[in-house]
Amino acid sequence: MATVVCPTCGEDDDLTGTQRGDAIVLTCGRCGATWDRDLRLSCRLCGSEDIEGIRTSTLEEAGRAGVRTPSGIRLVYYCWSCAASDVTSSTPDPGPHPPPGGSGDLRALRRDS
Repeated sequence: MATVVCPTCGEDDDLTGTQRGDAIVLTCGRCGATWDRDLRLSCRLCGSEDIEGIRTSTLEEAGRAGVRTPSGIRLVYYCWSCAASDVTSSTPDPGPHPPPGGSGDLRALRRDS
């Protein structure tokens, strides 16, 4: 499933874009349509912008002598409005999920609350 498609003709391959402020102006190579794509993250289930990237696991790969070596951190975006997880992917996981981190009120720990 493509994450960006032309709203006029449905093209998902021949698209180009240029960044302008908080948006990307996309142009379809098939039909010539142009539209703004907002760069702000929002929940694909409820549309809320009150989402947060939570570190859920460390990605690992095989290192020397078969020892697992950390190679990165995976972020899963959690929606505080509808309690869903992985909300920016093409397959969001509807809630309710408990707040990430195992805390009953993790949101109270956020600096911007």
